[in-house]
Amino acid sequence: MSDTAAQRLLRNDSRTATVAAHEFLPIPATGVQALLRALRTGETVLALYRQGLSFAALTGDALILLNAGSTTRVPRPLAILRPAYGVRQSVDVSAGGRRVTLWGSRVDKDGGLLVRAGEPVTAPPSQEDPLAAVTAAGESVSLPDGHKKVLVEELEPGEAVRAVYHDGWGYAVLTTNGLVLLGNLASPRARRVPLPLPLLRRASGMLDSVEILVDGKPRTLHGSKIDPKGELLEAAGDPLPAGSPLRPGRGTRMSTWVRRHPVLVSVLTVGVVLAGLSSGSGSGDEAPVAQDAGNRTAAVVPDFQGSTLTTAAAQARDAGWRTVSASDATSAFRPVETDAPGWRVCFQSPSREETLIPSGRTLRLYAVPEREECPTRLHGPRHAVVPDLVGERFDDASRILGDLGLQSVFSFHAHTGKRLDGEGRDLADWRVCRQQPDPDTKISALEQVDLWLIGPGDPCTEPSPNPEPKPKPKPEPKPAPKPDPQPSYHSTSGGGSTGGATGGGTGGTTGGSTGGSSSSGGGSSEGSGSGSGSGVGFGQSCSPVGATATTADGRPAKCFMGKDGQARWGYNSG
Repeated sequence: MSDTAAQRLLRNDSRTATVAAHEFLPIPATGVQALLRALRTGETVLALYRQGLSFAALTGDALILLNAGSTTRVPRPLAILRPAYGVRQSVDVSAGGRRVTLWGSRVDKDGGLLVRAGEPVTAPPSQEDPLAAVTAAGESVSLPDGHKKVLVEELEPGEAVRAVYHDGWGYAVLTTNGLVLLGNLASPRARRVPLPLPLLRRASGMLDSVEILVDGKPRTLHGSKIDPKGELLEAAGDPLPAGSPLRPGRGTRMSTWVRRHPVLVSVLTVGVVLAGLSSGSGSGDEAPVAQDAGNRTAAVVPDFQGSTLTTAAAQARDAGWRTVSASDATSAFRPVETDAPGWRVCFQSPSREETLIPSGRTLRLYAVPEREECPTRLHGPRHAVVPDLVGERFDDASRILGDLGLQSVFSFHAHTGKRLDGEGRDLADWRVCRQQPDPDTKISALEQVDLWLIGPGDPCTEPSPNPEPKPKPKPEPKPAPKPDPQPSYHSTSGGGSTGGATGGGTGGTTGGSTGGSSSSGGGSSEGSGSGSGSGVGFGQSCSPVGATATTADGRPAKCFMGKDGQARWGYNSG
């Protein structure tokens, strides 16, 4: 989270600097200032917690509760009503007789610091007597044992009683989660009314009764010592507009009917008592108490909504109101005085168009700073119009948003979009380039604001990189020439001729006679040869090695060197 005005206050004080580096709760600046005033010299804050709509700080000496700019110190050891429980690891402690639920610390996620800072209560008062806390605070309305038992069964874990009221023949208990109606004196039953309560009429009459609407029927609550003026009820409810269809018909006023029928009223009163003892409780309008107006004059309450606080307060004093007070209309509960400039009225009590005597009543004006929007309901979350922050220093932008109650601020780098929170950079002099939501957008104080920042002297727009020159295309290589075809080699074979000749002769003579003979011989010759054949044969001698040829049957042949050193024809597989 960004360094808000409240965070700067925490980090600049040695007593809170350590915890500020780890805790990021959206404590308003007024709450931090109240905390620093409450801390003693050398007292160090160990952890920060949430408590309802407010916050709390644990120190080595005490637990400090922050409420609407004021503080309550609860010394150690603390009374631990309930150790860490639930998903949020909440811890319930007793503070001045009332139950306070603490959670949300980053330093003390499991509530161990709180538990070690106190002593567990073996028997929580809420289990034996749910009214123990308010009774200790001065509440005078007591419940019968049967009603207490029903209330204990109805209360949820961590739900604390804030005030108790009379509700006709029954009772009403205001808790942190809503309103619990307890009726039927004989067999008590609990009935819940969720928040916000529908208000028919604010505190009025001698008893300062507050009238609410439950299932279309009015219920009149009064008698609480803790909330004598009904302010807690009004803060927990929303006034129904004058023309709302939920409002019951006006009819005849109860007080007029009672005055005109005294005998019948007595009979009905006895019947109501018997019915309440047997079946249930009934609630009705209180009989008005006659007031001696003397020289006081009744008047219609004007509408102060939309007026500046100082103007409305001045007009109210001129109209003769007994007291005029001011309060924050939002859940921030900031302190405000009627003469504070720059505030605008959002709600008022009593509401407009009521007829009453101003000199006997207190007018309370609920206002917000003029730069803020009014909440949708009394004590609702703050609303603000987002200002134009482009060009502002981040330090100034954070302060402006913090003053508007916008604490959830996140920062990003304008070029890369990377989160800048938590990187340890000094972003005070960085400039805002753009923002989300846009200027003049109405948002709740719980919504997030995103800021895109750039360092001092750098442009918001990321400069375009210089384009690299494209390399020239390389010429395509020329194809290699095809090799010339190899000539085929063929072998030839031939034969010789042989020849011979023979010849011979014989002759002879014998005594007294003469005679003679002769013979001659002849000769003969023979010769043979062969030419080239149609092909070679596998296994025949060949030369040179590597020569190719074709066999007589058309198969390819090649001259290979054999293992015996003789070259012979073989099959050419390649």
